[in-house]
Amino acid sequence: MPALSVTLIALVVAAAIGWNRRTLARPLLGALVGAWLGFILGALAGLTVDVITGGGFLAIVGHAAAVLGAMLGVRRAAPAAAT
Repeated sequence: MPALSVTLIALVVAAAIGWNRRTLARPLLGALVGAWLGFILGALAGLTVDVITGGGFLAIVGHAAAVLGAMLGVRRAAPAAAT
């Protein structure tokens, strides 16, 4: 069920990367948007590979792209505080 797994990926990434940000709201929002965009793009790429190879890459590629998208979303939405 991608609705639960992609949202959970966003929460974990926001907590892991966003802990040193001023607030957790912006990193969380960035992670959610990034994870869903990454999942959509990754699922489309996985679907293309599935059609060509007949394999089961849709979920794997989609979730891997969700992790990358969440990481980029956190970093874009709330840059780290300068120390």
